[in-house]
Amino acid sequence: MNKPEECRKYPRLRREERVVIRRLEGADDDPAQNVRYCKAVDISPAGLQARAKRELRAGESLELVVNVEGYENSFHLRGETHRCRPANEDGACLPGIEIPDVGNSDFLYWRRIFN
Repeated sequence: MNKPEECRKYPRLRREERVVIRRLEGADDDPAQNVRYCKAVDISPAGLQARAKRELRAGESLELVVNVEGYENSFHLRGETHRCRPANEDGACLPGIEIPDVGNSDFLYWRRIFN
């Protein structure tokens, strides 16, 4: 059986960038519970994988603000959790987030940088 990495459309770049994730669907009553402050661990033209302290469910719609070193402005994107697997230590998880080209004003710029 193929590993998920082998089925990817695009190669991943190992990058550690700041990401703020806001859950749009399935959000809790407490707004503070809907925001995750994370670090991206890898980035591709169509998504990213982050390291989060709390789990995100597969299929959740998200708003992302990604700060990329060397770029003045943040990227404001929408995405969907594709999967979320446990990290090996301290109860953290690794959500894989797909960033579709629909509804993302910063998508073309994002894709140009990471393609």
